[in-house]
Amino acid sequence: MKIADVRVTIVQHPMPPLHGARWGGMQEISLVEVVTDEGIVGYGSARAQGGSGGRAIADPILRVAAPRVIGEDPLNRERIWQALARLERAGYLPIFATSAIDVALWDIAGKALGQPVWRLLGGYRDRLSAYASSAHMESVDAYIRELEDVRARGYRAYKIHPTGRASEDVALCRAVREAAGPDFPLMLDPGGAYSRDEAMRVGRVVEQLGFVWYEEPLRDYDFTGYAELSRALDIPVQVAEVVPGHANLSTEYILREAGDHLRSDVYWKGGITGVIKTAHLAEAFNMPLEIHHGASPIMNWANLHVACAIPNCDWFEVLVPENAYDYGLTRYPNPGPDGMVVAPTEPGLGVEIDWDWVRANTVNA
Repeated sequence: MKIADVRVTIVQHPMPPLHGARWGGMQEISLVEVVTDEGIVGYGSARAQGGSGGRAIADPILRVAAPRVIGEDPLNRERIWQALARLERAGYLPIFATSAIDVALWDIAGKALGQPVWRLLGGYRDRLSAYASSAHMESVDAYIRELEDVRARGYRAYKIHPTGRASEDVALCRAVREAAGPDFPLMLDPGGAYSRDEAMRVGRVVEQLGFVWYEEPLRDYDFTGYAELSRALDIPVQVAEVVPGHANLSTEYILREAGDHLRSDVYWKGGITGVIKTAHLAEAFNMPLEIHHGASPIMNWANLHVACAIPNCDWFEVLVPENAYDYGLTRYPNPGPDGMVVAPTEPGLGVEIDWDWVRANTVNA
């Protein structure tokens, strides 16, 4: 079996509410198809940083990556991944292109071998507890209403994306904890909004409130600040969510003790192959690796396959409201009434493209 073609279709979708409140407008996502000479097609997707720029990511996929993978055996995923990862140096090939192609290759492998990807990766479990992950909202009441809604629908935890204004965020966390009660799991993700002093102050509050984790309060590369924060707080500090890179970059966080948990996903970290490398690295240091949302439905399905194949991930993130993030497929990795997200049993990723939606939203027809 050989790779015969790589196709890219750019589709448009409204910016989701997590970032749409800041940027607004539309985002462009590249649907990537890796086609084999035996008729098996694997799917991935790519979205340039900032949410727009579908053409900016489609061009390097077609111009740089495709000529290097066409003619290769798609089951030689490691060989292809290494070749593409080397091209990420100096921006010759964005990591998001490597990620999309790698996910598509895993999809092909599962289809060719008749197994879902999570089983090919090792098959640790077939389901995972889901937490609802909020948008940025401007009133405490809005967060509490959302908490009550997702809890009633079975979600097992709730993560707050706050305003990023430390004093307001403290009040918000206290109010949400009071509404949730003492035992319902809560997380906080300020998205790098705080100074070191603010991060320490807010961290002590959420620690006292019994939050499950404290996610990325500082800028991405503040290794010293994260090391100081992790030493001072008992609540786990999570790091490296949207830092493009592979296990080698995660090594810096681990060796500098700049964080207690790693964050990863197939979109930012070089596909399924990249995340598996990072997950095993974290496991060697007895360190959790929590997987975050995959920036598109296809990539989020790929995230679920990885999460079900490793022992050091406890939760699956679902951004809410779900319908703002679900597009282009016939089904999505959302939880049932029991709050669990169940891995597909179909070969490959188990995704089915909604081609009517794709045709209606294509911008490069």
